[in-house]
Amino acid sequence: MWKSFKDKVFIARQLSLSEWLLLAEAWWVLFGFFLALRRVSLERLKKMFRLIGGKKVDPSGVLVFAHRLQKLVSLASRLHLLSITCLIRACTLHWMLGRRGIPSRLCIGVNKSLVGIHAHAWVEIMGQAIGESEDIDERFKVLKPIQFFNTFAN
Repeated sequence: MWKSFKDKVFIARQLSLSEWLLLAEAWWVLFGFFLALRRVSLERLKKMFRLIGGKKVDPSGVLVFAHRLQKLVSLASRLHLLSITCLIRACTLHWMLGRRGIPSRLCIGVNKSLVGIHAHAWVEIMGQAIGESEDIDERFKVLKPIQFFNTFAN
């Protein structure tokens, strides 16, 4: 336990003020999606969070920011009191990116094996899975991608 606490203190000292703010936002958005996904369907949630239009974003640096934000969302999920699933993390990342005008897709994939059916959720930007291995498309068959936001990059 002490090693875990020391690791958390070390990580906390590495974060800038803006990263702390993103971490706090991610923690609350994770909590919101944890509750929302238990009360409403994903389609209804999509309608509730739809943005009208979108900001124009500079594509340079978008992937770097998205990867950093994904790490902060992952850290917030590990620090959470609740059991956070990949779907909640992916919804949170997708929502936080969309809020900043960065177009992304929420992907839900399934994999049928001898053991059973496995599902996983992740976020893609410009066809690249954020925070996932490169073979994610080979391991999971993607169901219909979901976009909560109408964001436009051009």
